Amino acid sequence: MNLIDAFRDLRWQGVVEILLLTGVFYYGYKLLRRTQGAKVLSGFLLVFFVALFASRFLELRVLSFLLQAFVSVLVLAFLILFQPEIRRALAEIGRAGGFTFHAERQSLVIEEVIQAVTELQERKYGALIVFEQSSLPQPVLESGVPVYGQVSEELLSTIFFNKTPLHDGAVILRGDRLAAAGCILPVSQQAMSRALGLRHRAALGLTEESDAVVLVLSEESGQLTICRQGAMERPLEVDAARQRLTELLVSGGEGVSWMGGLMRGFVRPSGGPRGLVRRVWRTAICLTLAAVTWGVLQSIVVTMRMGLR
Repeated sequence: MNLIDAFRDLRWQGVVEILLLTGVFYYGYKLLRRTQGAKVLSGFLLVFFVALFASRFLELRVLSFLLQAFVSVLVLAFLILFQPEIRRALAEIGRAGGFTFHAERQSLVIEEVIQAVTELQERKYGALIVFEQSSLPQPVLESGVPVYGQVSEELLSTIFFNKTPLHDGAVILRGDRLAAAGCILPVSQQAMSRALGLRHRAALGLTEESDAVVLVLSEESGQLTICRQGAMERPLEVDAARQRLTELLVSGGEGVSWMGGLMRGFVRPSGGPRGLVRRVWRTAICLTLAAVTWGVLQSIVVTMRMGLR
């Protein structure tokens, strides 16, 4: 049985299976794209599909037999190769309850940020803290240094100490994790007061291109500013900043959520129309891979059943 025969007999159960595989591939890409596992997976898929098409179109029976035998241990090989990434994915799903990032945990993150900002304010240091909602533009994340540490007052205070190499950039908070530090943000071209520095322009620029919420601590004045949707709210006292962040990230229902992030990514994509085009393109690729994978597995299953008969 070949791929064409597999799709000729496609029923609604097969459509459901392809859609499920598409979701697995899409979220697998989201989890692996910034890790070393992404390179391993890319090489693995390249070798697998080249060998698959070669065996099918050139009728290489030995190679086809080896691929069929390999499928039986494919799941075990995948678990061994991507054990760290799978563990991290399950941990994120567990922390998020599968669909939402608990309001209590988000409140704890906000409190850690406020405590760090208070400490930095007393020492007259500046800070630029980004609360990621849906996915940020990839160049922003790649411009910094990956951290993947638990958000804490001590970690934030250390990063923004003015003798460290990363203090001039922004930190990206993803859920209760500090994803990256020293990130360079796009600068807004809006007219603003000369009293506001580059941190404010960078914070405003990012919120013009994404749905992130950004907290800015001015090094010169010690004032707090919250930027979102291309607008600034300033000056804010510490208590007012805590309350406003809670309204935006907890009470307003805009906490970190991989399901909500996916919906916001299509309805209100970061990066504007280009961001939407990237998501549609990735979804199309995942759908194609899912369809090919389903067809291959379906043909193998049917062939094995015929052999047993």
